Amino acid sequence: MTNYYELLGVGRDASEAEIKQAYRKLAKKYHPDTNQGSEEATRKFKLIHEAYNTLRDEALRQAYDAELIRKATGTSGEQQEKARGAAAPSEGTRRAAKGFNPADIGTDFEQFFGFHPKTKEGSPGKKMKKSGDPTDTSAMFNQFFGIRKK
Repeated sequence: MTNYYELLGVGRDASEAEIKQAYRKLAKKYHPDTNQGSEEATRKFKLIHEAYNTLRDEALRQAYDAELIRKATGTSGEQQEKARGAAAPSEGTRRAAKGFNPADIGTDFEQFFGFHPKTKEGSPGKKMKKSGDPTDTSAMFNQFFGIRKK
C-alpha cells in the first residue's frame, strides 16, 4: 500500500490547503505534457492525483488513515473498531471508501430518484405519487414558487 502522505511530502496532520499546495507542485513537475510523454512521469502523475483525491475528501481520508493504521498494527478493521468502541461505518462511508463503481449506477439512480431507470418501477418501501412522468417536479416547484394561500 502506497503511503499517500509520503508521496505528497506532507504529514498526516496536514491541512487541506497544505495537501493542495503539495499536489499542485508535484502535479506540475510530473505532468505528462511537461515530460514529453514519459511513462514514468505519467505513472507518477496518476499516483499523485489518486493520493490528492483520497486525502482531500474527509470520508476517504478517514478510511485511508484507518487502513494505514490497520496495516501498521496488523489488526483487522473489526478489531480496531471494537478497540476504539466506535460504531461501524455508515453505508455512505463504505461506498465512498470503495470508490466509483459503474455497476452501481442503477442502484444509485433508484436510491436518489425513487424508481428504476429501465423498468420505471418504484423502489420497494418508497411511497410515490403515481403519475405519468416519474420525474414530474411540478409539485416541488409549486411548493417553493407557487401561490401561497393564507
